[in-house]
Amino acid sequence: MKLRTKLIAAAAWLVASLPATAAEYVMSVSADFSGPFANVMPNAMSGVKTIADWWNEEVGKKIGVTVKLSIHDMRYDAAVIARTWPAILRSEKPIMHLGFGSPDLTTLMRRLPNDKVPMLIGTAMVGLVWSPDGWHYAIRPTYSHEFAGLLSRMQQEKNRVLRIASISTQNQAGFVDQVNGLRHMAKTYPNRFEMLDTQWAETAPVSLTSSVRAIVAQNADVIVVGGTTAQVQATANALKELGVRIPVITSTHNGLTEAAKGTALADMEGFYSAFSFASPAQENLPIRDIFNRYRKEGSWGLITAQSAAQALLALRVLERAVAKVGRDNVTGEAMRQALLDNVYTEQELLGALPTLDFDASAPFPIGQIRATAEVVRNGQIVPLGGGWIDVPAITKW
Repeated sequence: MKLRTKLIAAAAWLVASLPATAAEYVMSVSADFSGPFANVMPNAMSGVKTIADWWNEEVGKKIGVTVKLSIHDMRYDAAVIARTWPAILRSEKPIMHLGFGSPDLTTLMRRLPNDKVPMLIGTAMVGLVWSPDGWHYAIRPTYSHEFAGLLSRMQQEKNRVLRIASISTQNQAGFVDQVNGLRHMAKTYPNRFEMLDTQWAETAPVSLTSSVRAIVAQNADVIVVGGTTAQVQATANALKELGVRIPVITSTHNGLTEAAKGTALADMEGFYSAFSFASPAQENLPIRDIFNRYRKEGSWGLITAQSAAQALLALRVLERAVAKVGRDNVTGEAMRQALLDNVYTEQELLGALPTLDFDASAPFPIGQIRATAEVVRNGQIVPLGGGWIDVPAITKW
């Protein structure tokens, strides 16, 4: 009897001494392996998966939490998202959804408050969905904010009113919203910026020579092309044909790396790509070092850096939620509250993002918004340099 008691006690001690099973949580992820962004998606998902692998090994083990990524090919298609999301919600019970672009925003933003699952996207926000008390958030401000940061630096260097031209597509609401944001900026700071006529174009124009000729006639200092890669390439071709050099500002989805696949970098000298996460080629970038150490696939670049930053912020939010409610009690509501209640420093974001602060007034970081850029210099895409750029304050348009 005594021997049996001792054996039971020993077994109980052994069980008690074993590490507790980690709490496992799902983060669902929208991907596009068969739609318009299929060419960049392997690298995008590599950024998300690699940072999750690092976090599970280096952080999750210490706090007793494991994150499982559930990646779905949404094809950048609102209909696919609408059809797929209820099953994700029912079977996977995610604590956060990592979204990809406008289809996720427009399809899910109105139902997320009822579903109690916050969404965090890595692409820039658009003013069309700038509303308070939502459950949709972005690691980046609007495209207009990012453009405004770079335009502000240009204006300061010229020390006069900056004349801004734009090329966009009239039947694409998100692209029109970019222009509207810049027009609002110019009205807010009339002593710094002047918005010239917008040249409306097809998403895949054969030629933009006539549009660029009109821009040249208006003495533009810079051209903002926030739409498609084809528009950037056509703008470069038109400038070359006309023998004119005017800086062009692009974003990330239509940026320099993508445009260079069809246009020589020599023909895009002085072109920019504006965004608000760290340039992938920036010196002393801890998140890049972690990616290179843990990656199993993919390569480091602009889309990888963006998705890695997105995943990292989501995981830092999880850390704060665990600290607040306990490792076994994290819900979508706890995740949203942790995002809103805390400031996330550039240091804990491994240099991938500037210090971020969120509240319920906007679906993107508040306070002093910062941006950065890449530029083509001597036929090479390089970081703009000079650190983060302070973005002028812009109210909702």
